[in-house]
Amino acid sequence: MTPRDANAPPEQREETDGGFLAALPLPALLLDRTETGAVIAAANAGLCALTGRDEGDLVGRGLEALECRQGDHAGWAALREALARGEPASAELLFSRGSGSFWGEIHLVPRPGDAARFLGQIVDVTRRRDAEDALALSRQREALGLLTNSVAHEFNNFLQILIGYIDGLKRRLGDRPEPFIQRAIIRSTEASERAAVLTRQLLAHSRRIAPDVRPVDLAAAVRAGLDRLRPNLPAGIRLDLSIPDGLPPALCNPIQLELALGHILANACEAMSGQGRIHVTLFAVEPGDRSLQRPEAGAVGLSVSDTGHGLSPEMLSRALAPFATTRESGRGAGLAIVHGLMKRQNGTISIESRPGEGATVRLVFPAAR
Repeated sequence: MTPRDANAPPEQREETDGGFLAALPLPALLLDRTETGAVIAAANAGLCALTGRDEGDLVGRGLEALECRQGDHAGWAALREALARGEPASAELLFSRGSGSFWGEIHLVPRPGDAARFLGQIVDVTRRRDAEDALALSRQREALGLLTNSVAHEFNNFLQILIGYIDGLKRRLGDRPEPFIQRAIIRSTEASERAAVLTRQLLAHSRRIAPDVRPVDLAAAVRAGLDRLRPNLPAGIRLDLSIPDGLPPALCNPIQLELALGHILANACEAMSGQGRIHVTLFAVEPGDRSLQRPEAGAVGLSVSDTGHGLSPEMLSRALAPFATTRESGRGAGLAIVHGLMKRQNGTISIESRPGEGATVRLVFPAAR
């Protein structure tokens, strides 16, 4: 577009801009700067397909028509400031698409000869970001696994010494009637057992222990695990369990299944601040589902849903990263440990969540047929 074109009548400029926009292969739009911000003047078919919106739904509206409300508001603010100054701008932002969202790279430049109008193009970079995030996550997990394995082995060496002395004290002082001695023996035994469980968790997460995977009655294993975990839940938490008939056995390790379930329940309780409902549901996936690693056998799984505050899209995208947390720094290892436990059992974990609508975590195991 030349300065001469900019001096053409408005009708001719609109026709020229519209034809130019329609010819662009990438999703593109025209923005008009106003005193209150930037308004979408036109959008091509590529942008409508990318955002899942009709041109009539976009034209005449501000940038908020493209903005995902759970996105990076600071990034959108910087984009608006650049537009207000009449300067070119580029940003990688979270855009809305129907009921969902996508990551896009937007580039805006002033129209030659008309600083009040901007031409913009948006490139969907969701797959690139997912690949980059997956690579970074893999490196984090590899480093964390090596560190965890080293710490767990050193911890286990000290633990074995403590357990040996506790067993010796029980043999020598177990028949002493003094309350303090009996209480000290009981508490020391309980603490050593909890430490042993923690060591198993750490070693399992570091992927140095191959679990004993075998056909397991998932309904019975989940019932038994919840019976042990339920007393540790806050009093204000209601826990429900739904089990359909005819579930096939699952290929998994019942101990690691309970460890994973314990982590998920703990996260759910934190998200609900000790007040709310957790619903555990078992389900079967019929053979032939191409999303499974072994589609010929089918799968068995469980979902854990809570009524907590939910997760933002940014937090959801890194929920399985080591030490990712919505709480203050330094509390817990997030769901990374659960991911490690599931991977070692040839299972999968997935999370669905929206802000204010709680979260659902699904664990899926191969079926034993």
